[in-house]
Amino acid sequence: MKQSLGVYTIPKKCDICGTSKFRAMLDSPLVKSIFFQTIKIQEHSNNDQNNKGSMPRMVDIELMDNLVNTCMPGDDITLTGIIKGTNNAKPRNKISFSLYMEAITIVNNKQRLQNKNIINSELTIKDYLAIKEVYNTPNIFSLLVHSLCPSIYGHEIIKAGLILSLFGGTVECSESRENIHILIVGDPGLGKSQMLQACARIAAKGVYVCGNSSTSSGLTITLAKENKSNNFSLEPGALVLTDRGCCCIDEFDKMYKQHAVLLEAMEQQSISIAKSGIICSLPTRASILAAANPINGRFNRTKTVMQNIKMSIPLLSRFDLTFLLLDEPNKHIDDLLCKHVMSVHADLNATNSIQNSMSQHINIPHTDKLSLRDRLTSSMTENVNIIPQSILRKYISYARQYVKPKLTKEAAIILQNYYLELRKRNNKFSGLSICNRQLEAMIRLTEARAKLDLRTETTEKDASDVIEILQYTFEDKITNCQSLSTKNVTNGRVKEFIKILKKETISNSNKIFSMKRLNEIALANKFLMSNFSEFIAKLNENGILLKMDSNTFKFIP
Repeated sequence: MKQSLGVYTIPKKCDICGTSKFRAMLDSPLVKSIFFQTIKIQEHSNNDQNNKGSMPRMVDIELMDNLVNTCMPGDDITLTGIIKGTNNAKPRNKISFSLYMEAITIVNNKQRLQNKNIINSELTIKDYLAIKEVYNTPNIFSLLVHSLCPSIYGHEIIKAGLILSLFGGTVECSESRENIHILIVGDPGLGKSQMLQACARIAAKGVYVCGNSSTSSGLTITLAKENKSNNFSLEPGALVLTDRGCCCIDEFDKMYKQHAVLLEAMEQQSISIAKSGIICSLPTRASILAAANPINGRFNRTKTVMQNIKMSIPLLSRFDLTFLLLDEPNKHIDDLLCKHVMSVHADLNATNSIQNSMSQHINIPHTDKLSLRDRLTSSMTENVNIIPQSILRKYISYARQYVKPKLTKEAAIILQNYYLELRKRNNKFSGLSICNRQLEAMIRLTEARAKLDLRTETTEKDASDVIEILQYTFEDKITNCQSLSTKNVTNGRVKEFIKILKKETISNSNKIFSMKRLNEIALANKFLMSNFSEFIAKLNENGILLKMDSNTFKFIP
């Protein structure tokens, strides 16, 4: 029996004898076997506001002969084919057809990106002129930082970290990773989601997902059964689709059940699956930018970042930068923020008044000796034209493809000295001890800082900028959270009470005290405080007394 369109079809009955039972003669010389594969493609997700809410369209593709196994799940492909239709409906509904495409040619865009001649042909002369104009800007870093989500006022250091993550580091070997992972934790309403959405729009391959509506399969891989056969197919998730791109995850604290699946993807840059006899590994070389809110809505200063968002130590250690956003009242900053919001929604000329007030508040000359924060803040007083998103996306893609900076000895010495100083002081980063991962993160950030300026070598200034960003993450923010709450308690009173607790611990060989027992010890030693419970709470914030439950503390000498 001749098979139409090369598809194996069993006849319903024989026209001569009327039998309905048939046996395939696969060993017949008339049987021809070909390589065959069915894939499903999905159109590109467009971040345009006009296309939001529309479902991405998908179509089945049939591959034959040498086109089989030319692409992997998550690849960006361009194909040419013929649209055909099949009637798989029941006899009562013969007018129902399903469309599919028979592929003729397939071009894997991942392989096209490795050919620099093709990249050159895709960039026009206007694109090169725009990239050159950005390159000739005196302060490229400040220009790029202010071009990222200009609707959000302030947070320059956080935007600087996000910009560095979009550029990424340099891959020295196949086992090392170039992607920079960033976590933003803070009070709600401070613009975390908008900054993540801006990064997803600017990145060449960017996906924005929300944690409370995402599953483990939606982030990694789904093993689905095909309708026409008993075979299984792999459906890639957000991390696989953003290979060599950026995956922005909002509401990261709402998806604590999916945290375990991110461990392999963030460090090994791949996702392994072993289900139903299928064992494979797909690349997930994507930068993960996550934003999370504290458990009770507001950040608790007496707890670490890990305790505020219920995150495990292995996962938190995989983030290169962890920023802390606190909603602290500040009359001057609140006034500038109010004017900025009004300028966005009402009068655009109000931006000039903001810049004038900023210049009065921050009168800083432009010198190379300024710190990174001062350089970014002082540039806000100038009328700087931001870069359009299309030009910024091409500038980042050009830098990621062509610029491969190397770490110089001068920059390495600065990073090494700072790392050894942190180890010597035994500083803790969001409740985690400083380890080799922080040193590797410093190297990646320094390489990204040089790549941002289209330089092939890092400098001492690059290392200094990275160190200032790191100081902002776990020294300034977390240390200030403790110092703000202990400003009314003198060191002498604290040391005096510590000596009393040490004597009590030695005499009784017990480091656990109840609130009532602490009050009795203070009265017995004539240690009088106007508000003793507040004093104990501040000792808990400084790590002297560890709160085990609502009424029990453990003394940590």
